[in-house]
Amino acid sequence: MDYIGLSAYFPLMDSDTPVVDSLCKAWMPVKKRLKKFSQQYNKPVLFTEFGYLSVDGSGGKTWELENGIKHRAVNQKAQANCLDALFHSYYPETWWAGGFLWKWFPEMKGHEGYPERDYTPQGKMAESVLEKWYRQPIGLEK
Repeated sequence: MDYIGLSAYFPLMDSDTPVVDSLCKAWMPVKKRLKKFSQQYNKPVLFTEFGYLSVDGSGGKTWELENGIKHRAVNQKAQANCLDALFHSYYPETWWAGGFLWKWFPEMKGHEGYPERDYTPQGKMAESVLEKWYRQPIGLEK
């Protein structure tokens, strides 16, 4: 085994549009546990899946937000902030191996036909957040 893999849908906060600094603070206890786990087994942590819906409260319990997605308010800023906070929190960590983004849709077709609310960052504010982070050399934070 080369990595410790896990899905990274941690409920951080329920506010409609959480700010990056608050999200980073909310990541701290999770990050501390994951770092300890990584050190215990001497293996890097890999997020086998991570992502955020582009709706109000996307930093909370994602699995609950998926129910009735078509009735949720679109909130691209919440999705972008959540992704930005994830990378601010983990990108500089040597024990974090990165992760796999959920989800990039062929032909922009999203969850139940509601791509404007779905996990995909395509054509949304979150796409530029990902571009910013993926352009950086590994191990450096801006």
